[in-house]
Amino acid sequence: MSAPYPWLDAPWQRLLATRARPAQALLLAGPRGVGKGVLARAWAQALLCEAPRPDGAACGECPACHWYEADTHPDFRLLTLQEKTGKEGETRMATAVEVDQAREAVDFVQMSTYRAGFRVVLVDPADGLNLAAANALLKVLEEPPLNTVFVLVSDQPRRLLPTIRSRCTRIDIGLPPADQAAQWLAGQGVNDAMDLLALSGGTPLDAQRWAEGPELDERRGVLEGLADPGRLDPVTLGERWKTVDPQTWHNVAYKWLGDLLSVRLQGSVQFNRDFAEVLAQLGRKADLARLLALARTQANEGRTLAHPLNRTLQLEAWLIQYRHVFD
Repeated sequence: MSAPYPWLDAPWQRLLATRARPAQALLLAGPRGVGKGVLARAWAQALLCEAPRPDGAACGECPACHWYEADTHPDFRLLTLQEKTGKEGETRMATAVEVDQAREAVDFVQMSTYRAGFRVVLVDPADGLNLAAANALLKVLEEPPLNTVFVLVSDQPRRLLPTIRSRCTRIDIGLPPADQAAQWLAGQGVNDAMDLLALSGGTPLDAQRWAEGPELDERRGVLEGLADPGRLDPVTLGERWKTVDPQTWHNVAYKWLGDLLSVRLQGSVQFNRDFAEVLAQLGRKADLARLLALARTQANEGRTLAHPLNRTLQLEAWLIQYRHVFD
């Protein structure tokens, strides 16, 4: 079985070489959008497979593989962010992996395995563990039960407790070479692969999501408004953009400001190559102090995306501040 993605072949072969005696605590670390979670799931299936191939990969045909693919394998647990229902019945994604989930995993690994093989606990995102959950897992990571494997996936490994990181065998997964990523995207039917890779910071799976989702059209609409700050109307645009997904808005605006800063300081565009000429003109006109202040505001906004703020007023205030960057 080949690696889930071509740029993951080296770490995949490294994992397969250890199947007979795998690390009891494994940390897959690297930027978002390079396939760490998919690699972790493939590794979990390989460990649980009861008729592995000669190279150690899962066969995909035994009962254990069928159970795993159906999310019903009794020796596998996934700790991830869960949906929560608020007081008024609204559903939203939790912002952290809670302590109750960690305690359930601790209880799980204390039991005997059902199939007399490996038992796997996958934590994705591991940097989403809150402090209580991290401490609950730490106790069992110090002395994992026999034949138990923890696989942690993290975009921001520095957010993990140092004591957790120290107990893990770490494999770092970086960005693939741009030509390899672009070739893979082209094979998936993605046009403008290099522009989308630039927009995604070099991460091919994020580039694919941009290509396949509606966000690309929303992004263009937002950037066309930001491209002419002298004529933008904060009230009109605030009302129009309030329907844009907050995460999409945050990503688009943050990278736009990043490009303005890059042009202002270095003369180059990193993310929005299709708006390079506009950015080159605006970047030279921008007041550096005001631009830095707005970029800090945008970075802080990323922490409040899930809060029930008045989006229209928030956008209007942001757009007023943006317009003043070019006064």
